[in-house]
Amino acid sequence: MTALAYGVAIALLLIGLAAVLSGANAVKTLIGIEIASKGVLVNFVATDPAGSQGIVILLILIDAIVVAVLLGLVVAVYRQYGTLDMDALGRLTW
Repeated sequence: MTALAYGVAIALLLIGLAAVLSGANAVKTLIGIEIASKGVLVNFVATDPAGSQGIVILLILIDAIVVAVLLGLVVAVYRQYGTLDMDALGRLTW
């Protein structure tokens, strides 16, 4: 069971990393970050199922707050600039 959990954790981490590195869209990047963080949480649970429950619950709560703030930021950027393309947003200057 532990080897399966480690495999799932590595798979989630790699999928999230691939989504972040493709980075064509801000929402896609945000989803990639979330998938990678879920891989880290699976790894925490796989290493110590009984002792890591409190840490995992705390990290899930922090993760939910971060997602809410980042989605609000993404909505504000879309309203301001009309695009979520990371390349187009990178060309913006002050």
